[in-house]
Amino acid sequence: MREFIEDYIRTWGNRCYFDGLPDEAPEEIRHMVPSYRRIAIAILKNDLRDLGFQLKESKWYGVFKRIEIDARNDKPKQLKLL
Repeated sequence: MREFIEDYIRTWGNRCYFDGLPDEAPEEIRHMVPSYRRIAIAILKNDLRDLGFQLKESKWYGVFKRIEIDARNDKPKQLKLL
């Protein structure tokens, strides 16, 4: 996570924030501009998608999900009593 955030700060610093990111952004444009507050909220939520990062799906996710679904379907069905 630290590498993603350092890359985020570096990227915005190279684009147009040469003096560093602001601590906060005005309410009207808060969702469009970077700030340390936005980074802190993303860390607290443990969700870097707020910063524009897409987490890569593990190559094993599909395999384990298929095993889980197959195991769920192999369970005997409970009969309903009338």
